[in-house]
Amino acid sequence: MKKIKPLQECGRANVEYGLLLVLVAFAVMGALLVLGPRISSLLQGVSNSVPNQGIEEVSAITGLTNDFISRIMSFYEKNGHWPRSWGDYRFIDLGLNPKDWKNAVEGIIWNPNGDKIGLSNQKGDDLQVYVEDMDGNTRKLYDGWNIWCVASTGKCYFHTVAPGNEVDVSTIKVVEEKKK
Repeated sequence: MKKIKPLQECGRANVEYGLLLVLVAFAVMGALLVLGPRISSLLQGVSNSVPNQGIEEVSAITGLTNDFISRIMSFYEKNGHWPRSWGDYRFIDLGLNPKDWKNAVEGIIWNPNGDKIGLSNQKGDDLQVYVEDMDGNTRKLYDGWNIWCVASTGKCYFHTVAPGNEVDVSTIKVVEEKKK
């Protein structure tokens, strides 16, 4: 015949199991607090190494354009006037080192100019810049011409800031080709 445990012993065992479960829960929470940032960093690294499937990535040129616009607007909000547009001051006012921007970056010459930023190609190189207008037409940026992005509106224009010249800066492509 099977011997039945007294009710008091069963209750004590349940309390012990409950306390053990609480102790394990605290240990898991402590481990997550300590290891959480490392696990998050590891998972972010894995996520970054997996190619995007159908997710549009912001190009480096678009990111730099947005950064310049943000810096120009921040300067204006802080000082009540636009940054200077000449010499090294056009970069210094934006908190940038002029030496870093002396040559093309991402195939583009960057020219902050007061309330706007000019994007152009390096004269005499084998890189050509193309951009799409708002109707989807491809426009070629000739030497000496700029794409002007106005900080206060965030709109970009081909060659001249004027209605009808708007372009989508996210479509800029820098292509290597021999100039004729």
